Order: sequence, then structure tokens, then C-alpha cells
Amino acid sequence: MKKAFAFLVLLTSAFCSYSQATFKAGWNTYQAGMIIHEYTYNYTFTDSFRLYLADSSVIYATADSMVTMQVGTRYRDNSIYKTIHTFNGKKQVTKTEEYKDENLQQSNEWRYDDKGRKTYQLEDNKLTGNSYKKNYDYSTDKKTGETVITESAYFNGKIEFYTKSYYDKENQKTKEVRLNDNNKDIIHVESYIYGENGKVKERSVYFPEFKVTKKFEEREGTLPVKCFRSMPMGTAEKINLHTRISFIKRFMTRMESVIFDKDCDEFEYKFTNGSNCDIIVASTKVNNAKKLIFRYKEKV
Repeated sequence: MKKAFAFLVLLTSAFCSYSQATFKAGWNTYQAGMIIHEYTYNYTFTDSFRLYLADSSVIYATADSMVTMQVGTRYRDNSIYKTIHTFNGKKQVTKTEEYKDENLQQSNEWRYDDKGRKTYQLEDNKLTGNSYKKNYDYSTDKKTGETVITESAYFNGKIEFYTKSYYDKENQKTKEVRLNDNNKDIIHVESYIYGENGKVKERSVYFPEFKVTKKFEEREGTLPVKCFRSMPMGTAEKINLHTRISFIKRFMTRMESVIFDKDCDEFEYKFTNGSNCDIIVASTKVNNAKKLIFRYKEKV
């Protein structure tokens, strides 16, 4: 109990230290236009809903949303973790920096062409000293008309492999061809079949070296469309950050028929009031657990 109380005090102190109208991201200080509070819960249901806090963070965003900083304290070590995102004018992320306390752990950079397509990605791991770089080129398959994205992957400056990904006119990925570092020999070919809900229901992997094909069924792609949807909260109740637990429980009870639909053993529902609150209720692939994300936005 004492340990839990100590963690709560540390978490509160960490958040309060950043709850000013400005926030520092790297060498720059920004004016916050919005603060987003995010809480992730695991939940169970017997006679009533029981919520167990799994993670929490605060996201600071500039008024134009060009820079955001997410701050959280993890249970396992009580360190403060920060992730800074920088965006371009098209709201595409161009850089992220991940910190543990004030120590930079990892940085990522992205570049795009004039059509908004990703052309470059760089991951620089400050802990291991390793860097991972990817270049992307775009072309059109003359036979099928599919878009082909060629990825060149480098590890510490040395080419590791190439990947050709094929997308149809609906922008669904139909095939992926992995080649070795000579860009000729094929390691494997992976194909995809989609269900009516737009998610993959079968993957087929062919290994040319062994002339073997393996198929993998994906349960998610066989589920009805209704298992993955966005809906209004359907309540005029005023939401308060400090009374969120009681509100969530009342809301979950009200939406019980949707959340426990027997047709949906895998699901993700997003509920929104259209202004300052989102609730995402989903299943996970780990021990069939259930999670809930409560996201509350307040303008500064």
C-alpha cells in the first residue's frame, strides 16, 4: 500500500510539473493550445465493471498541433517517459524523440515527396548506437496497375534487404516480396486476402528456396463489420476528468449490449462526444484481455 501511494505521489508530481501553459520539447519552449489526458484501463465484468489502471499519460499540443509532447510514468521503474512529435503542414510526422527522464533514448525522422508519400525513415538508437534507415521508391506495375513501393533497408549504413509491396486501387496491400541484399534473390512472397470488414483474413507465405507455401488464417478478417466501428456516445451527460471512473462505469453499463456482442470475440469500438472526449473499448491478443482508453481534451 505504501509503495502504491508513493507511486501516486510521484505520478501526480510529474504531471503537475508539466501542467503549465507552456512545455519544453528539446531545446524549444512552446505555448500549449491543448492538453489531452489519456488513461488506459484493463477491465473485467462480473456483476459490475471493474477497472484496473494500466497506464496513463498527458499529451501537450501546440495550438496548430505541429508539435506534441506525451509525458507518462511507467509502473515498473517510476521514471518519467516523454515522446516529442513534430509534424509538417500536412500533419505528417517528421520527427520523434523518446526520452527517459531527460536522457534521449531514440530518435526517428521521416521525409516525404510533394505528393505526401514517405520517401525516407531513419531510426537512431542512442542506447545501442545502432541506426536503421529505409528509403522508399514508388512505381506502377504495368500488368496489374498496382502501386509498387520498394523499400531499401539499411543497418548501420549497410544494406540488409529490399522489400516490394503491392497495393491495389483501393490502397489495400495485396502482396509483399522480400529480397536479399542483392535485390535479386527472393526470400519469401507474402500474399493477403481481406474480409468484408477490410481486415486481413488469410496470409499466404511462399518460400522459393524450399518451394513451400504456408497459410495462416487471421480471425480478425472474418468478423462482421459491426465489430470495428465508431459511434457517438449518445449521452448529454457532462464529462468531468475527476469523476471519470463513475462516468466510465455508467457508460459501459449503458453500452453493455454492444460491448458484449456474442458475434465479436475480437473488437474495437470508438465512442466520441464530438468535442472533448473519446472512449475506445477493444480486445487484445494477449490472453484475450480487454482494455479501455479514456481520452479527455481540454483547451488552454
